Amino acid sequence: MRLFLLAAAAHLTCASAALAADKTVHDREHGFSLTYPEEWASETAFDNTIRLKIKSGEKGLTCRVSQNAYDPTAPDNPPDVRAFMEKDWQMSNWQTTVGVAYRSASFSQDRLAHFPDGYPVRIADMDFHYTDENVSFYGHSRIALTLRSSHYGFIDCGVTGDSADEAARKWAPFADQADKIVSSFVLDAD
Repeated sequence: MRLFLLAAAAHLTCASAALAADKTVHDREHGFSLTYPEEWASETAFDNTIRLKIKSGEKGLTCRVSQNAYDPTAPDNPPDVRAFMEKDWQMSNWQTTVGVAYRSASFSQDRLAHFPDGYPVRIADMDFHYTDENVSFYGHSRIALTLRSSHYGFIDCGVTGDSADEAARKWAPFADQADKIVSSFVLDAD
């Protein structure tokens, strides 16, 4: 009887895992693709830069995809974005491209990856503190950022908490899932 119950439990576990399928969206208007668990809630047209927001649940992981125009001829923008992403990138670039939105942000685990077509993308983890006159919270995110010749793309998957320790505790069970989602992000070529 015990063996039967173990076999039945294993069967139910495998069946529920098979039912938990992933969903791939390809936003042709904004030129990106992303794969995430089908049961997650999603929102589109969030604002002028955030094109998709997905959530695992109320206290779980939240991911946001941003995409917008990029002008390589602007004074402070690198004209050769591929060389910038692959060869000229420095850790301080995370602060100027992403960290400026937070009161404090620190970046770690910076690495270079590539989309299926070979185009470069930077991936890193960010610990941050956000505060304004209405709200204050801490968080941890995994981020992917890329610049194509005329547009940029960015995905941020993270958790928040009332303290840095709480955010770290909440992050631990989601780290692998966040990495899978962030790694699935693809920004289309021009």
